[in-house]
Amino acid sequence: MKKVFAFLLAMLVVMSFVGCKKTEPSVKPQDKEQEGEKEGEKEGEKEGEGETVEYETVEVVMKTAYIEAICDWPEENDWKATRIGETRWDLNYDEFGNMVSAIVKDDPEKSYLFEYDEDFTECEITTQADPEIVIYDLELNEDGLCTKFTNNTKDPAEVWTYTYDADGFQLTASKGGEVKTEYKINNKNIFTWSRDGSRLKEHKYNDKANVADIHTSYSEDAGLSRFLYETGLFGRSSANVCTEAKWQDRDSKATYEYEFDEATGGITKEIKYYAGDYDFDVCFAVAKKSIKRVKE
Repeated sequence: MKKVFAFLLAMLVVMSFVGCKKTEPSVKPQDKEQEGEKEGEKEGEKEGEGETVEYETVEVVMKTAYIEAICDWPEENDWKATRIGETRWDLNYDEFGNMVSAIVKDDPEKSYLFEYDEDFTECEITTQADPEIVIYDLELNEDGLCTKFTNNTKDPAEVWTYTYDADGFQLTASKGGEVKTEYKINNKNIFTWSRDGSRLKEHKYNDKANVADIHTSYSEDAGLSRFLYETGLFGRSSANVCTEAKWQDRDSKATYEYEFDEATGGITKEIKYYAGDYDFDVCFAVAKKSIKRVKE
């Protein structure tokens, strides 16, 4: 699927971003569905006799910042939280729409750098505080999605593997060869994910499109944080906006309220309530961006 033109593309990326070696765009399935305007086309260099690659510039809605609430829960199992602060990551991308950094102002320990190999088959994530130490090591498939994830922040390091469907949805997450969670997808929305092989969390949606790829619905048992899901490296998000999540064996449920960007329709604030009480919120900055894709 990918044709790598190392010198030309590496020079383009280096001129635009520091610390990224990725030389070929990933074509994630959800990006094909966004209604972007083609602004131009570019023909690539030949790789082998008679072979060329063409790029087109498309406009998509992307996250430019991810902001997590810092909350205080005064008692164990008390879901009525108090919001006491927030952490904001400013998200930066290369010209192909691949994340290259997520920066927390004045906090290099929480600021992440993404470095890709020339074939776009591996990604190393480090911190700005110590870019020589790889905290997360990813192996990527031809769609730019992680199939093997090594979490070096654990002792010993944890190794997870993931499978995906043709639309880019994560289907299974396994650790040590054992499936830990499994998804069911319905109408391009995450319908359920499993825990302990039997418990299921169900999700409901409204008709509004989730245009900025916000990951409200995700498995909490896949070895991944919400931030890592929001990078787009671990599968696409649900096509619509999630309104409710509930374990099948419980009466209490989580409900969600949102604020939206008027210009793009992207979610700018997601507020979660559990059993009617405020639990936490996640905020985003979103914007339309022009990125290059391989022309099909």
